[in-house]
Amino acid sequence: MKKVIIEQIGNIIMVILATCTMMYTVSHSYWTTTGESSFQFGVYGIMLLVWLIIFGIIRVILARQDPSFNLNRGELSAADEREKAISQQALRWTYHVMITLLLIELIVIPILSVGMDAHPVLFALGGALIISFMAYLSGWLYFDAKE
Repeated sequence: MKKVIIEQIGNIIMVILATCTMMYTVSHSYWTTTGESSFQFGVYGIMLLVWLIIFGIIRVILARQDPSFNLNRGELSAADEREKAISQQALRWTYHVMITLLLIELIVIPILSVGMDAHPVLFALGGALIISFMAYLSGWLYFDAKE
């Protein structure tokens, strides 16, 4: 269970930082017709890079401590058939949540984007990913407690 919690919290932090980085980049970067341009990642880009390094180290340590944790499979690593079944149920739960969110976003984003910049779109996409990671984590914990 520890590997799932670590992976999902790490993924949520990564998506939050990536979303903030993209919003900052969109707000502070520009291209002109004269060829002048500026592309900035800002402090969020640095924080994202630092987090990716830290999270990578955490995952390597976790892989050394837990023989059932596979770096390539991440939270889908399973020690036994029970964990495989829990992962499948949590993935099914997450699929339903994500499809529902994307359908809602398909309707809402065009309405929010009228007369606005890209921020609502980036925020909605980042939010959908965060909610999906949270759905997988809560689904895993729910089905783990249920079995």
